[in-house]
Amino acid sequence: MTNNTDRLIAQLTDPDGTNRRHAALALGREQDPSGTTATALVERLATEADSCVREDLTWATVQHIDTALPQVLGMLTAQDADTRRTGAHVLSKVGDPVHFDALAPLVSDAASDVAIKAYRAVANTGRPEALAVLATRLGDGDALQRDALTGAFAGFGEAAVPTLVEGLGSSDRDVRVHAADALGHLGVDAVTATDALGALASDPDADVRLAAVAALGQFGPEAAAAVEGFRSDADRRVAATASRLTVS
Repeated sequence: MTNNTDRLIAQLTDPDGTNRRHAALALGREQDPSGTTATALVERLATEADSCVREDLTWATVQHIDTALPQVLGMLTAQDADTRRTGAHVLSKVGDPVHFDALAPLVSDAASDVAIKAYRAVANTGRPEALAVLATRLGDGDALQRDALTGAFAGFGEAAVPTLVEGLGSSDRDVRVHAADALGHLGVDAVTATDALGALASDPDADVRLAAVAALGQFGPEAAAAVEGFRSDADRRVAATASRLTVS
């Protein structure tokens, strides 16, 4: 480790956020197989309050992930929720399939901020089994949490369709609504779900039917026949949505 590296590590605690950012970025470009730089970066990540500095520290930590990994993995099991969230955030940037097993438990974390980060991190591993783990959270949480989960499914594209179609058959109406929404978000990548969504025209819940017809509207002309099944729906929202889609 050089004197310059020592100076930069000391600068990570500078009162001026701009100076801390410069130090983090410079350390990210440093070569330090000893792990001293990685340790300093991870330790600072645990206490840094400035979001811009945190992002630069995250980038720098990713550059040193070979030596930082044991500490980052340790963050995933910390008692402090913010520490778990930070660890998941770092690994979401790495996107290594080997981290799936360590990240998967955080998908069900009681802290929504941690779970949201875990959705993306697990998806970014690219492991096929990530889809089943993500599916356990369909219908859970507030709109922000559901949107984050939908985005994680979207990262898999067409490969996510069978898992989401399975969700359409859930006994939980919130799961059915969310699965339909996620299929709509996939757009034409989910066109093979047309029949499954069309079958929801007989679902007893109007919100499920509305989500289904809205999703079909993202598939283009190939879904026109399925949309027809919703035009005479007893719920005016569903019927109106189907009619607009049919004439457009």
